[in-house]
Amino acid sequence: MRYSQRPRLLHLILALCLSAVLCTPSLAEDMALLSIGPRIGFGEKIPLMGKEQKYYFHLTDVAAVIKLPWSWPLGGSPWSLETRLITSAGLLTAAGESGLMITVVPGLALSGLEGLVTFDAGAGAGFFSNYKFGMQDFGGPVQIVATVGARVNPFSHAYTGFRVQHFSDAGLYGPSSLGVDMYIVELGYRF
Repeated sequence: MRYSQRPRLLHLILALCLSAVLCTPSLAEDMALLSIGPRIGFGEKIPLMGKEQKYYFHLTDVAAVIKLPWSWPLGGSPWSLETRLITSAGLLTAAGESGLMITVVPGLALSGLEGLVTFDAGAGAGFFSNYKFGMQDFGGPVQIVATVGARVNPFSHAYTGFRVQHFSDAGLYGPSSLGVDMYIVELGYRF
């Protein structure tokens, strides 16, 4: 029996197109840049999700968080639920090889105490210029990205945070592909 990846790849492309349509400025006129800053990440061989990785991965990138116009206050509490878009571009390295990694992740954020603390989660897409690092093969250039993070804004224009980010193809490119869990430290400027 011959393995066909076309239907799965088609579903991934359709999901990416839907995400792009939902996040276009014509549909979301009140978008605002919330923050921008560098991030440093590392991946362990024993992941939270998926199979054991073959190498230790390192990430250096710049991330921007964009507030989308949809938000909901949570009753009379100081907390609100907001929609956001996390984008990043940077360098992923392992096994003596490097590649450009770009992510676009829509998500939900629970923000409270006048923006002092934020918890967020989201799922989106990652694009990789290199998806083979030594013996570890991600399967293809487009990956599914899932992320969970916490952020503290101790000063009016500064933030720091910690994020766990998982990317894999979820079997779209076949059973032999292998994703990565990244543990990321963030800091930067808050608008």
